[in-house]
Amino acid sequence: MNKSAIRAFGIAIFLVGALLSIADRLDLNIGLPTVASSNDKDVEELQKKLEQATKEIAALKANSTKETGNDNKQQENATDMSAEDEHTDSTQNAEKKTDNEVTMTLQIYSGITPYIVAQKLEDGGIITNSVEMELLLANAKYARSLQIGSYEVNSSMSLEEIAKLITGKKQ
Repeated sequence: MNKSAIRAFGIAIFLVGALLSIADRLDLNIGLPTVASSNDKDVEELQKKLEQATKEIAALKANSTKETGNDNKQQENATDMSAEDEHTDSTQNAEKKTDNEVTMTLQIYSGITPYIVAQKLEDGGIITNSVEMELLLANAKYARSLQIGSYEVNSSMSLEEIAKLITGKKQ
């Protein structure tokens, strides 16, 4: 091949690339397949999943409200009992509290961040606010002290107790 043919081919490739980039910047459809159609399907699918999840959350909240109402009725009935029955009921309530206590095994691995630890604890139902735990673990007292291993934590533990456990600090 001669130099002029190679030069012409290079110029043609350059012009095609320039035209495609201009068409892309101006959002012109020049017959190329687009990704937008699959994105629209994904958005619709995700919206359906979100609606389903919202319905499930509403149902769970309704169930928990009913259970709370039942617990309140049981407590009112307990106050109407005699002193001996109240003692028995209080021991049953103590057992219920331990039954409501959530326990999980927390896995700490190399490179884990306080954010991920706090999220795991919140997802496991151990803590209610992951931001507080993240800030506590970022505190100079516990910063960069997370110890690799498996830890049994429960919802009755305070944030400080959990932090001391997973960082190996003395209690």
